[in-house]
Formats: sequence, C-alpha cells, structure tokens
Amino acid sequence: MTEDHLFSISELAAMFDISSRTIRYYEEVGLLSSENRESLTKQRTYTNRERRRLKLILRGKKLGFSLQDIKEMVDLYESNPEGEDEKRRIIEFADQKLGEIEEQIVQLQMLKADILAHKEKYMDRKG
Repeated sequence: MTEDHLFSISELAAMFDISSRTIRYYEEVGLLSSENRESLTKQRTYTNRERRRLKLILRGKKLGFSLQDIKEMVDLYESNPEGEDEKRRIIEFADQKLGEIEEQIVQLQMLKADILAHKEKYMDRKG
C-alpha cells in the first residue's frame, strides 16, 4: 500500500471487522482524522497513516487500555518512535496496566477461594 492510498470508511471498517460508527467515534474523540473528498458525496477518506493509527488503537483496546491512554501512546509513538522520553512513557503505561492486571488476578483468586469455600460448606450440609 502506498502512502498516498486513500481508504473509505467502509473499507477500513471491513479491513478491521469493526463498524463505521466506531471509526466515526474515534474521529470524534480525536484519535483519527479524515479527509473529505471534493465530491458530491463528501465521503470521508483515510490515509495509510490513519489506517496504521486505527490498527494501534484497536491493539490498545484489546490490551485493555483506555482511549485516553491509547491516544497519548499513539501520539508519543508517532512524534518520535526512537525517542527515550517517548519509550519511557510507553513503558510506564505498560507497567501500570500490568499492575492493574496483577491486582485483578489477586481479586479473582480470592473470589475463587470464596466460591470454593461456600461450595464445600454446601456440599457438607447436603450429604
């Protein structure tokens, strides 16, 4: 794909198996931007840069990051992908998310233990 290739909103939606509404929402909140073709339809078009941004946005969502965090990380990456400050900030995001995941694991393990304890009590009374 060349850098000057333009994608319609329906092409991007099909490419990433998401709705056009999702893409419009990401545009509304400032994660993506479109170009309007000079035509009667005024159809939104997106550059290859926006296609790459959308791919990063969707990856961030899959990993559980907020849209605000994703925007900051994508902007940092695009501003200077080799910059030490940018790398450090992105690593901070990853460390924070890992901490949240560890906390969720602890909470789930406690929940599992509580359920197993209640199950055992119920089974002992049943017999």
